[in-house]
Amino acid sequence: MSNENGNWCLIESDPGVFTELIHNMGVRDVQVEELYSLDSDTLRAMAPVYGLIFLFKWQGQTTPHSDSKQTPGSSGIVVDSNDVFFAQQIIQNACATQAILSILLNRESEIELGETLTNFQSFASDLPPDMRGLALTNCDQIREVHNSFVRPESFLTDPDEPRRPAGEDDD
Repeated sequence: MSNENGNWCLIESDPGVFTELIHNMGVRDVQVEELYSLDSDTLRAMAPVYGLIFLFKWQGQTTPHSDSKQTPGSSGIVVDSNDVFFAQQIIQNACATQAILSILLNRESEIELGETLTNFQSFASDLPPDMRGLALTNCDQIREVHNSFVRPESFLTDPDEPRRPAGEDDD
């Protein structure tokens, strides 16, 4: 456990940064690519695709004739499954990092996670989602890798200026 468990810095939302973050956590042969289209041809050309992360609010297209009555789980969202690694987000400035971890930890049969993530998954897999989130908050190795990508403008701010808290649209 760490005394600095709340100190997760805001990092740049950039595929290169995310790829290096993944590599620095010990994962090999995985990279993050920026997509401009979600059509099947684009996704097929990028294969293998392990997951998608929407860094900004995304709203799917709705049609006036769409059936608004859906059965639980029919939306494609997995509900209450022990087969899915999900950690409740407790960390304020690590949205993308947490999304990346969710993808990686749910693809362990296809991706070599490396020692750090394998150890974290082994420790946290039997915990409920809220405790997984707390375990992630207190994972020094993952936090240190995340914080190594602090935005350069953080060093240029006036120390006497009040800091703006991260908002809903910030990563």
